[in-house]
Amino acid sequence: MKERLSTRKTLKREEHASSYFPLKGRTLLGTLGAALVVLVTLVVLVACPATPSGGGGTGYVCANGTPSSLRDATADGLIRCVSCNPLYRLDDPTDVVGRSCRPVALGEATRIGSVSQFDVRESSPTGLAAIDGTLYMVGQSNGALFTLDTASGVATRVSDAAVRQFGVGEGQPTGLAAINNTLYMVGLANAFLYTLDTTTGMAARVGSGVLSGFGMGERAPTGLASIDNTLYMAGVVNQVLYTLDTTSGMATQVSASSVSQFGVSESIPNGLAAIDGTLYLLGQTNGVLYTLNIGAADGTPDGMAIQVGSATTGFGLTGISPAGLAAIDSALYMVGTGSLYALRYQ
Repeated sequence: MKERLSTRKTLKREEHASSYFPLKGRTLLGTLGAALVVLVTLVVLVACPATPSGGGGTGYVCANGTPSSLRDATADGLIRCVSCNPLYRLDDPTDVVGRSCRPVALGEATRIGSVSQFDVRESSPTGLAAIDGTLYMVGQSNGALFTLDTASGVATRVSDAAVRQFGVGEGQPTGLAAINNTLYMVGLANAFLYTLDTTTGMAARVGSGVLSGFGMGERAPTGLASIDNTLYMAGVVNQVLYTLDTTSGMATQVSASSVSQFGVSESIPNGLAAIDGTLYLLGQTNGVLYTLNIGAADGTPDGMAIQVGSATTGFGLTGISPAGLAAIDSALYMVGTGSLYALRYQ
């Protein structure tokens, strides 16, 4: 008796369900449901939200508030990522399914892209500068001007192949900087200030009355940067900071004589850049990033360097020979050893 009642209840439930979902409909619904589950799973595993969603492993943000592409792609609760630059570094780049990330310390560098020698056989990159979001680079291997893709690190030659050494015999370009839309360059071969045509790559000397060495005997200029239309230069001979007159090419020492080697025993300054009025310096001797004091109210001498963060020598990496430094908005970029890097400075 109990078995018959149970059978009747089961039949009634099936009849009730079939009145709403015929057999073909139920089969189609099951197929669509399975497809939807697969689609949702693929979206979770492949895509990252453009903006933080606020929970569930799908809305991570970088330390500066921008999306970091971090996500929880598996059920193990670990934080995973696909793209970590510039504030997160891949701890295990061989793990293509889910890469674990860790915060990058102040002063550490993260390599951008995987190409070698910028994909143009430029093994000795030097000057770096930006105009309207475009990153420019000069290098000594080719003696030419390039633009750099900030996502891949791939360089594209700007100058014509026939334009060698920028048309002025400057085969050792070093510093590069921009004021408004004018690109300036210095180099070791001639030790003059030049402007560079961003279409042809041709250089034109600034001034004609200043002797080689910028009037200061600085035969080894390195970094260039600009703040409020003032051009700054670092040099290896005197190991101090200068301003450069953009009409005559004459240099004026900024730092006091007591601030030799920038006050931190940095004898090889190799790149300058400015962000929001703060001047940053690359130091090859110590292998770290600095800020340079300019007009501090506390009486600190101009040109005095202060290390950014506490990253170990080499910007947290190995085998980097730092050269050019440049900023685009709030991002700080560095070139060295044939690659482009992002530097965390705040």
